[in-house]
Amino acid sequence: GIGEDFLPKCVDMDLIDHFEKVTDRDAAIYTRKIVRDEGIFVGNSAGAAIAGLMQLKDRFRPEDVIVVIFHDHGTRYLGKMFNDDWMRERGFLVEEKPNAGDLLKGKDLQLLSVEADEPVLNAIDKMRAHNIDQLPVMEGGKPVGTITDARLFDAILEDAEVRHQKARVVMGPALPVIGPDAQLEDVAKRLGNGSPAVLVELQNGFGIITKQDIIGKLK
Repeated sequence: GIGEDFLPKCVDMDLIDHFEKVTDRDAAIYTRKIVRDEGIFVGNSAGAAIAGLMQLKDRFRPEDVIVVIFHDHGTRYLGKMFNDDWMRERGFLVEEKPNAGDLLKGKDLQLLSVEADEPVLNAIDKMRAHNIDQLPVMEGGKPVGTITDARLFDAILEDAEVRHQKARVVMGPALPVIGPDAQLEDVAKRLGNGSPAVLVELQNGFGIITKQDIIGKLK
């Protein structure tokens, strides 16, 4: 195995054309990647083998046949490569910032909204029941505006009967819409421009991200 201080008698140097050097960091990262992506519980030597293969990938032709032997298992590395703290202490852990899709994981993806022609009172009831301070206004399945508690406060102070009018009467600009692959910096920028939230366009509708969602993911 890797790290031993002797050369096994079965090694025939005449059959070896090349040695590829791999860093400890790359070996550890690929060990975790094999487990995560392929579901094969390998050890660090197997991760090093794949890391070396990836370093050599540009030398191969499409018709070449590549054989990699996973000669190590992961049970001995639970406190090492599979321990985030151990990886982080050595500077091995690659911590990617979440994108918009990541921020939605674990959330109820059924967007709470109000139709533009619904009465304002419906919006008030939904915001109160779910303890939220903004509510997207939809029309034809698309966001056309936003109702916030601040806009409701001002509108009701001016005319209490506005509660029985259509939601479009008190709505402000629609929330920004981004895709699920939008990076954290882009999400934060939209929220930093005064928007109370951003909408994420998904295949089956929309999700919503607030500042609290980002804080919760990064804590």
